[in-house]
Amino acid sequence: MLDEDAVLEELMGNLGEASGRIRASRRLLLEHAPDDDPGHLRLLARLSEALDATETASREARRQRGIGQGRTSL
Repeated sequence: MLDEDAVLEELMGNLGEASGRIRASRRLLLEHAPDDDPGHLRLLARLSEALDATETASREARRQRGIGQGRTSL
């Protein structure tokens, strides 16, 4: 099994990639979807929620990595 730091590093990389893909999807929708379509507005809201969730998870993973590094340096 990978150690916790390696798992957190991979997790942060995956979350960063996911955030980038969500941003690209939002940008695509904003550039090409009609502004007045309720379905597109709902999708845009869901993409915004997904971006917020991935960025929050990434911050938490960084925090956990910092806690883990603090324990091992004592």
